[in-house]
Amino acid sequence: MNSVFNLETVTNEEQRIELLTRELVATKSVNGTKGEVDLVEKLEKILRSFTVFKEHPQWVWTQKIDGDLLGRKNIFAFLGKEGTHKTVLYHSHFDTVGLDDFGSIKEKALDPDYLEQYFTNYDSDREIQNDASSGDWLFGRGALDMKSGDAVNIANLLYFSEHPKLQKGNLLFMGNCVEENDHSGVIAALDELKRLQEEWHLQYSVAINTDFISPKYAGDTQKYIYYGAAGKTLTCFYIKGIETHVGNTYAGIDSTLIASRINVLINNNPAFVEDIPGEEILPSSCLMLRDQKDFYNVQTAKVTEMYFNTFTYKKPVFEIIEQLKEAVKLDCEQLVVETRQRENKFLSKLNFPAGDNSPELNVYSFEEYLKHLAELGIDYQKLINNFIGDNGELDKRSAGFKLIDYLDQQINDNEAKVILFLAPPFCPHNSITKDSKVYQNLEETLNENDAHIDFTMKQFFPYLSDSSYLMMDESPQEVEKMKNIFPLADQLYPLPYDKMRELNIPAVDIGVYGKGAHTWKERVYKPYSFVILPKLIRNYTQKIWKN
Repeated sequence: MNSVFNLETVTNEEQRIELLTRELVATKSVNGTKGEVDLVEKLEKILRSFTVFKEHPQWVWTQKIDGDLLGRKNIFAFLGKEGTHKTVLYHSHFDTVGLDDFGSIKEKALDPDYLEQYFTNYDSDREIQNDASSGDWLFGRGALDMKSGDAVNIANLLYFSEHPKLQKGNLLFMGNCVEENDHSGVIAALDELKRLQEEWHLQYSVAINTDFISPKYAGDTQKYIYYGAAGKTLTCFYIKGIETHVGNTYAGIDSTLIASRINVLINNNPAFVEDIPGEEILPSSCLMLRDQKDFYNVQTAKVTEMYFNTFTYKKPVFEIIEQLKEAVKLDCEQLVVETRQRENKFLSKLNFPAGDNSPELNVYSFEEYLKHLAELGIDYQKLINNFIGDNGELDKRSAGFKLIDYLDQQINDNEAKVILFLAPPFCPHNSITKDSKVYQNLEETLNENDAHIDFTMKQFFPYLSDSSYLMMDESPQEVEKMKNIFPLADQLYPLPYDKMRELNIPAVDIGVYGKGAHTWKERVYKPYSFVILPKLIRNYTQKIWKN
């Protein structure tokens, strides 16, 4: 076994965490590849090398993700304490985004030493050149997001096993696969957390996530600690225009024009964000926009598809979608007026009489669209069942578009329309109240830190997080209203909402610190992440056990 696995022989904690981070970075675990399996197998070997787990081998185990074609797994490690059920959960993910952004040095994306030298000589970015020259930063895909976070959790697990007198409660480490797209790792892990709660009588006091934090602006030195997680929906628009020949372009209405208007209206528009003072509330951003044409011709595009990443914080999802729908409806009404005006301006130049072309452009939520079908006498539920039977392997993101396309073909009307709906993934939002012990212990821990760090507590972790699935703020009624605008929700993304509410694990993020996550300049700051952070998490853990 490679010596790096035997962390117990390394007594310096900073060196221990750096060695482990480097070892994890060296194993490529890009989301959606077998590398995720390779990484969890490496993690299992590392954990089983610890003395405590040699003595208690049953305290380390993996959980297969049902139906996963790659055979991906979650990993758990338990450090038990007799006489208590109180349990602190350390959790993190081990998959990463891809390597293509490294360009010509893609083959070196997992080599921190090479990248440090490369960026030391990189004249195009003075900041990263200075960072690389300092020796204080560790580079490489996953170094920040979030294999250093895995390393901190595992090192703290080892620390408490070596200092049993300091351990006043149980510790459970959970490493999850598939975080970077559908979060199916942590969703599957809910079953395991529930099993442990019932069979081992664990009482989950808090979940500590070590997902990364970063500066918010140039010169920002604050360290942000989060006591909640932002939610996310994929807000989708199926846009059907009225196709026409480009030689008679005013006879129709171009679906790409409608899509462009919606994009300008919604994309990065702060008018559609929640008002929560002091919080980093992010606007919707477009992740995909394309028409359905797959070859060249001179017909305008009949159907265009687009979707947005929409963050949620306190409002229930259905309210956010209703607000967007009403705004799009008003904008589409204006578009029809402007289209008529442009046509008449064109006709007047030719001395032709004004046209009477007023295309009908309606805006529906998916729920409203189904009601519209019912009013036309169409048995939409039978059609949906037929669609499900004939389309078992559709991509989760495209299934809703395909279904609406299928339903709309049954009408064969001449109506331009926009249908607003949701697609996977859906990440619930959650947060901890300030009057809770979990919050108060966290605040005390940060105030008592002996490193004189400028900590700032924020309610919502601004990046997407597995912590979203550990508790549930939205009510069952609010979730049902959301599912009404989520085609095939139970088939595409069947979340165990009841289990999330039953577990109800308050989650905080006390993360590693660095820059450039999801870019080829990704790097983690060692003096904070490998020295200060582990002690901070241990101090907080001990406060939770004590209270």
